[in-house]
Amino acid sequence: MSEQTLYAGFHCMKVEPPMGIHVPGYYEKRYSDGFLTDLHIRACAFQCGEQKAIIYTIEAIGINAAAFNAIKGKIAARCQMDENAIYINCIHSHTAYRITPYGTDDIDDNDIFMMRLHQQLTDCAQFAFEDLKPCTLKIARGEARDVGFIRRYRMADGTCKTNPGIGNPDIVSFVGEQDHSVQLIRVDREGGKDILMVNFGTHADVIGGTKYCADWPGYLAGNVCGAFDNEVETMVLLGAEGDSNHINAFLPKGSPRKGEEVAKRMARIIAGEVLKIYDSAQPVESGKIACFTQDVEIGKNAYDPADVPEAEKIRDIYLEKGNKAPELKEFKLNVPEALRILANLKRPEFFNLRVHGLQIGNVAFIGYPGEPFTQIGRAVKEHSKMDMTFVTACTNGGEGYYPDEAAFAEAGYERSASPFASNCAEIMIGAGNAMTDAMEKI
Repeated sequence: MSEQTLYAGFHCMKVEPPMGIHVPGYYEKRYSDGFLTDLHIRACAFQCGEQKAIIYTIEAIGINAAAFNAIKGKIAARCQMDENAIYINCIHSHTAYRITPYGTDDIDDNDIFMMRLHQQLTDCAQFAFEDLKPCTLKIARGEARDVGFIRRYRMADGTCKTNPGIGNPDIVSFVGEQDHSVQLIRVDREGGKDILMVNFGTHADVIGGTKYCADWPGYLAGNVCGAFDNEVETMVLLGAEGDSNHINAFLPKGSPRKGEEVAKRMARIIAGEVLKIYDSAQPVESGKIACFTQDVEIGKNAYDPADVPEAEKIRDIYLEKGNKAPELKEFKLNVPEALRILANLKRPEFFNLRVHGLQIGNVAFIGYPGEPFTQIGRAVKEHSKMDMTFVTACTNGGEGYYPDEAAFAEAGYERSASPFASNCAEIMIGAGNAMTDAMEKI
């Protein structure tokens, strides 16, 4: 292979999780009982000279760091590549499954599924590398409005609330700025289907219920492929979305807020923008691959030790009766806050986290192990001197929310749930900026 030629390969696999396993999200006990859509693993492999990289999009709610650490060595060994050049992005569907380690003492259906899933991830990488063909990169930018909305609102009494309800008369304004940007990378291949990578950020929690579904990213991928008569492959990489979802609470009370039709509408809007900008995509430098990591240390979200007894009572009620038990309204703390306090009691004083970066040509991928606020994504993209920078959530780990500092000064679900200290956004922005600065020098 030429040192200056970039090669790309692609492979897609259907994933079939079993019925009856836990569907994570919403602090509810939900167990899978069917499918609305298929779920997939998609992998795009790159090689330039001896350098290799692979980017996955997985229709799952997330992957925890322990699972990524267990998987990456297998992929690297099978494909003879650097572990740090493995980039696994999950779409964060709340009607999917979480990727975890396997091999527990108590073997169950989920453990057997995880064993098979880890194998599929490794196989998918192998097949993607076997599909390598010469390629060039092109990029384009657009906007999709009326799709994602900041879910934190300023109320009439001056407080901040997350998801205060559609049509709530006390809403004054959004607290934060939605990132409406749609970013497109065209991987144009010689003798093979082109690969379209789409980057947009808002929560994939539209569907609800107990049936597996890839939510709006899955419908989006299908719409784009269908528009090209399935002569392209499409990968949706989830952008920074920690404070963003699909609900516009300024709409009148009773407006649709979830379900298939809402997710399909979102997918049509974003797909329409992809089609609009497709032909205007401009070529960028393609002939290089490099991988980067930034290890960061973040403190714990502060709590009052006097709140621990109350947190334990809330946990016990929650585990017995669920998060809607009437007794929970009697407490000062909420369920996410109580569970976070108790979890942080068992953790070290500092979290040691790794942020991953990939450079493909003059395009950057910055992956955060959790859910960064939209401000983080905008800040890293604005700082970067690369031709295009994808900032992605739920990548190579899913360790929690990364709210901005202002969110820690106010109430809101994200502050309650985040295990991290109030400077986490500043640290994460610094890590992303350091990697794009390093890419610029290559």
